[in-house]
Amino acid sequence: MMIKYIHSLILLISFFCLQLNAQELEHKPRKSETGLATYTMGDGTYVKVTYGRPKMKSDFDTKFGVSVPWRKLWRFGDDDATEITVTEKVTLAGQPLEAGTYSLYAIPDTAEWTLIVNKAVGQWGTFKYDQSKDVFRVKLPSLNSFKIFKKFSIFLQEDPEGCNLVAIWQRVSIVAPIRKEEESE
Repeated sequence: MMIKYIHSLILLISFFCLQLNAQELEHKPRKSETGLATYTMGDGTYVKVTYGRPKMKSDFDTKFGVSVPWRKLWRFGDDDATEITVTEKVTLAGQPLEAGTYSLYAIPDTAEWTLIVNKAVGQWGTFKYDQSKDVFRVKLPSLNSFKIFKKFSIFLQEDPEGCNLVAIWQRVSIVAPIRKEEESE
């Protein structure tokens, strides 16, 4: 009787261990550190961007055109799709954006990028990207930097009219102005 009890107990413990291991395997480990950029405008409008920060291995490592292909959808960072939260209605790169949280994607190219604002949040990469949930797409010129940024970085840079979302990696950058939406009378 005691042997059956011990045998059952060992089976039960083994089952729970397997379940714990299976749960741990469901979540992919993050490849990159998480980046966070925040800015509060003069009127109290709050902007937050959360993103994964992929990095170059050396100054000669080329990501754009290789691991981030030109003219293809990119999650605008690493791991989860980049997310932007705004607490009030704003314009992003001249396009109206209601208060809320959105995913940001990009289609990088050598001369200009397409920045995509999408309603679906909590996405991993681009696997479940749904173009029908796009709020808008906007073209932004690709700019060159004299400094090399080894980690993908997003800044919310102060501006007298609001702030600018600046994304930069390697020597490539884009700038998307964020402005408080003017109330129409």
